[in-house]
Amino acid sequence: MAFARVRLAIVSICGVIAVFALCLEPISAASTNVSGVSAYAATEISNPFRGQHENLLSPLFPQVNSAQKAYPAWPSTFDRSTRIEWKTLQPKDPRTLPADTPDDQRFDFSVIDQGLADAAAQGKRFAFRVTAFNSCCDSSYPNNVNMSVPQWLRTVAGATKDYLNAGVTHVIPDWNNDNYLRYTEQLLAALGARYNKDERLAWVEFSGYGDFSENHVAFMRDQLGLPGPAEQDSVAQLGYYSQYQDQYITKASITRLVSANLSAFADTQILIAPGNPEIVRQTMRDSPLVPTLAHPVGNRSDCLGAYSPVPTWAENQYSHYVQTSDPLVQVMNNQWKAAPIVTEWCNFIPSGTKLQYYQKGLSDVVNGHVSVTSSTGFPDQFATTKMDATQFSLWANANKFSGYRYAITSASVPNSVSPGAQVPITIGWTNFGSAPTYERWQVSYEVRNSSGAAIRNVPSAMGLKTLYADQNYSSVNADPASKATVDSTSIPTTGLQPGTYSIVARVAWNEHKSGGTNTVDFAPMALAQGGRDSSGAYPIGGFTIQPVATTTVAATTTPPPTTTTPQPTTTTVAPTTTTTPPPTTTVIPTTTVPVTTTVVPTTTVTPTTPKSPLGDWCPVILRFCR
Repeated sequence: MAFARVRLAIVSICGVIAVFALCLEPISAASTNVSGVSAYAATEISNPFRGQHENLLSPLFPQVNSAQKAYPAWPSTFDRSTRIEWKTLQPKDPRTLPADTPDDQRFDFSVIDQGLADAAAQGKRFAFRVTAFNSCCDSSYPNNVNMSVPQWLRTVAGATKDYLNAGVTHVIPDWNNDNYLRYTEQLLAALGARYNKDERLAWVEFSGYGDFSENHVAFMRDQLGLPGPAEQDSVAQLGYYSQYQDQYITKASITRLVSANLSAFADTQILIAPGNPEIVRQTMRDSPLVPTLAHPVGNRSDCLGAYSPVPTWAENQYSHYVQTSDPLVQVMNNQWKAAPIVTEWCNFIPSGTKLQYYQKGLSDVVNGHVSVTSSTGFPDQFATTKMDATQFSLWANANKFSGYRYAITSASVPNSVSPGAQVPITIGWTNFGSAPTYERWQVSYEVRNSSGAAIRNVPSAMGLKTLYADQNYSSVNADPASKATVDSTSIPTTGLQPGTYSIVARVAWNEHKSGGTNTVDFAPMALAQGGRDSSGAYPIGGFTIQPVATTTVAATTTPPPTTTTPQPTTTTVAPTTTTTPPPTTTVIPTTTVPVTTTVVPTTTVTPTTPKSPLGDWCPVILRFCR
């Protein structure tokens, strides 16, 4: 009787054990060869905030120059930028206006409004800086007066000074004058109030000091013969060490301009020309406003092809900051890991040949981790003959190698899974570019049914901002170093019917400003590979959810047992003997019980296929169940 009951219990659960055992069989994994990966294709891959952009609103090269028709047109850009003179933005004297005059009557925002609207109409974003002094490059000046500030500011006591050079009067601000700083602060506050939240604004450049707002005034030293404080006097006169006599602004005045710029554009990417070490110190590290910024401050470097994106004071062996191992040097040299570098080609060649100029430009893009290059400044921008093929290749690669360039380089997806099981996927990602992205992009994996309809989306926790490689670029015939990572995640199948499914990856742009206005939405990121579909997604593999198969297993059941009064058991001390009455004979009817079994195809997995958790008991139990 006891044996019959044990057998009955085992038989009753055999179907469950069989299903359980089968469900715990390992999932068959399959590696997918991701085809079409091209680190650097014949044509450029266009994405926001990388590659050649329309600097000074100048169209892309080479198509802008009719002499370069032999070369393919540059595909596109998502960014354009310009410089705007202060006098354009504030022609009215604020001293003549009531104190409660609204900003849209106090300032003329039309040029920026139009720039934003035009960029948006072309699927692009806009960027700008404001200048208070431009040492050149107009062919002539009204009344031979070169002035970027408003005419009324010239009448404000101490705000500006006139300097005569070669028959032209240059109106240059007194960078430390309280009136100049106060009106600059008001201008920046008004610009920030109007544009900081505007998503059409990609970046804004630090404004308020220097020639072209590039944070130095070498023109005063070199052309006017009025050098700044000598290096041995600079700390006492300026409040920081200035080695090259091209600085005129004090630390206190810098603090005011830094606060004005950072507070005005806390939600917008800010870039600075890094020529002044104290401005770098405050904007990138020391200002109390730095932690409040949505993005770390980036580098707006000038003169690509002639000078490194890293300023002389931060890399030259004879620099005071380098020789004293000032921590600011490392801040400057490592800022590319957190914030972008935007460059502009140099409009002159200080030494060497044109070939060497383009070679240096390419090397500096890679080793300097440049994100954005410009459509202007290089010697062949306005060439009337076809650009030399070797030099064009160098120029083109400088644009291609800049910024981020991601691709899916491997994928592992199971061939099949049981209903309700997780689908583990392992995706290899590589950044072939010189820099990472600095904007928010969301990687996700989408499941589609056999009809191509999206039925499930799984966001990835992987971030692309930290996927970058250090560079040691020494040959202009080579590609930049790349950096790879692996993204492992699981896709739930609960609720999905048996059948065949595909998986695609998509990288969605998500750089929206908090409380943003004029919302921008870009298409998913273009990856360095083929296979992109109309939704901006890329295939990475597929899997099958196996149908549920039905297997009939005969099991023995019994009606309720007959109640029997057992006889007393007689026990002796040694040996022990137990006496029980003969068992009651019971006729047990046979009933067919359907048992559901999942059929899983057998797949060999290398190197070792793990066993079911039931181990070697499975054959014994199943044999006994039969």
